Amino acid sequence: MRLDAYLVDMGYFKSRGRAKSAILAGNVKVNGVTVTKVSRDVSTEDVIEVTEGLDQPQGYFKLKLIQEESGILKPGDRVLDLGSSAGGFLLFASEIAGHVKGIEFSRDFRSELGKIAYERENVEILFGDVFTIPLNILSEEPVDVILSDMTLEPEDSIKALSRVLPLLKTGGKLLQVIKIPKKRNPKPILSKIENLGLEIQQVITSKKQEIYVVARKPLPEEEEEEPHEEEPLEEDLHEKMLHEEKDF
Repeated sequence: MRLDAYLVDMGYFKSRGRAKSAILAGNVKVNGVTVTKVSRDVSTEDVIEVTEGLDQPQGYFKLKLIQEESGILKPGDRVLDLGSSAGGFLLFASEIAGHVKGIEFSRDFRSELGKIAYERENVEILFGDVFTIPLNILSEEPVDVILSDMTLEPEDSIKALSRVLPLLKTGGKLLQVIKIPKKRNPKPILSKIENLGLEIQQVITSKKQEIYVVARKPLPEEEEEEPHEEEPLEEDLHEKMLHEEKDF
């Protein structure tokens, strides 16, 4: 039997896609030897070793990487996850945060998300449209962190973020995943995020066609504009010109 199919049949992974990723990454050994060929023929007589903790949705490892780079999540945080899909962000965030609430539009993920909510006491799931659902349903109190990874065009992702932004505490942080081709200049999209009144702290690139933007909602005192120097009055300008003429 093919190695990837065997790993699923034996309960190492829930899908062949995850099994394939683990094999290609060198996380599977057959009879003590690392195997990176997905189609390798194996049987019950072979000794299989798999690195622990790999049977997670891809989003789990994505957020894990972002957390290592940014430290966006803190113990005890209240987190809102937009576009939970298979629950990768929910799973990882729930290992650190105090409470995580996810919203997902597609009911195709009911089984996976329902299982996560059942097994993790600090996880709550909603099915609905982030563009129309009442904000008080999304969260009855301000949240410390917003995670947003939806399969949308960049501009639509920003619109969704703008709608839920009132739920983010001042001083709170957010992660916006932007799906964007590598050849496209991300600056216009980053400007749209800044125009929401957010302070971009970090932009993390990836091997995928996406970037990870970590931003912060400034405290009220930080939003106050610094006083500008007053422009000289017309008389002052005239006097200055006279002095310059004398000096000349």
